Amino acid sequence: MLGGIGGRRRRGRQRIRCRKKAPHKPGTHRPAPSLGTSSRTLARRRHGILKEIRTLQKTTHLLLRKTFCCLAREICVQFTSGVDCNRQAQALLALQEAAEAFLVHIFEDAYLLSLHAGHITLFPKDVQLAWRIRGIKEGLD
Repeated sequence: MLGGIGGRRRRGRQRIRCRKKAPHKPGTHRPAPSLGTSSRTLARRRHGILKEIRTLQKTTHLLLRKTFCCLAREICVQFTSGVDCNRQAQALLALQEAAEAFLVHIFEDAYLLSLHAGHITLFPKDVQLAWRIRGIKEGLD
């Protein structure tokens, strides 16, 4: 028998005594306790975001469904002076496909411009420059 007569051997559970904290000296700065999330939760959140990006890059389905329908209806009412117009579902899907392809192309160009500028983060000025290079007007004047 290990560990004495009739006793069980303790595996991996050893008592660890905590060290006492050093007393705070009046002239030194003590860091404040972190109120935000720890680095482990940030890494877990980052992993989840990157996983979502990879899955969205593999898919080909349309990303904005109901919101695009509401947006199209709102724009239609705005340009037809309050009269709601009927649309076919296939026409709306074709319009959404073209809009998403256009936006993806703009963001690809803007990301290349941000890499050329030497930064990884995509800034609004990169998107604006991509719009200017492609010759797209700011508004529908």
